[in-house]
Amino acid sequence: MKKYLEIARAYMKAQLIWRADVFIDVILSVAKILFAWILWSILFEGKEQIAGLEFHTMISYYIISSYLFQMEKSAEISQQMTGMLRNGTFSKYMVIPVQTQGYFVAMEVGKLAFSSGIGFLATVLWFCLFRISIVHTVNWKILLCGMIMVVLGLLFMALLNYFLGILTLKLWVNLDYLFRSSYMSV
Repeated sequence: MKKYLEIARAYMKAQLIWRADVFIDVILSVAKILFAWILWSILFEGKEQIAGLEFHTMISYYIISSYLFQMEKSAEISQQMTGMLRNGTFSKYMVIPVQTQGYFVAMEVGKLAFSSGIGFLATVLWFCLFRISIVHTVNWKILLCGMIMVVLGLLFMALLNYFLGILTLKLWVNLDYLFRSSYMSV
């Protein structure tokens, strides 16, 4: 377990290397929410509710959903694995003393921890700057189930993209075998 925590910590620190990328990501997420806020303000102008939702409810939903959307970046796992297969560098993961699945999940957790921390600060800043009261349910069971579903959803997406990368490996090996065997028979 300690090995995987070190992998996650290393990838969390590696996110700090691209400071301009982090800064631009925060600016773009705030800008996206700002434009949504402007559009919803125009739609709600002179109205208390639209389809039973108040302005603060809609903005709270949009901010929280864009925060969750910003956290999920696990598609990089399958893209990274595909790139490593093409470049011939995937074999380095076969000699390290951890399972490749655990390695890639720990890598995603490290990236996720960093991006969710930055996104959380941007979200809190947004709520404080524009004095939007966050609207949520008072039922703690629903909140807890929602948080569990977010964690399970993020884990599912990381594992799905890992397995898609593994399928790429399997397809790559089969195609290589197919082409070599057809070349040898000619």
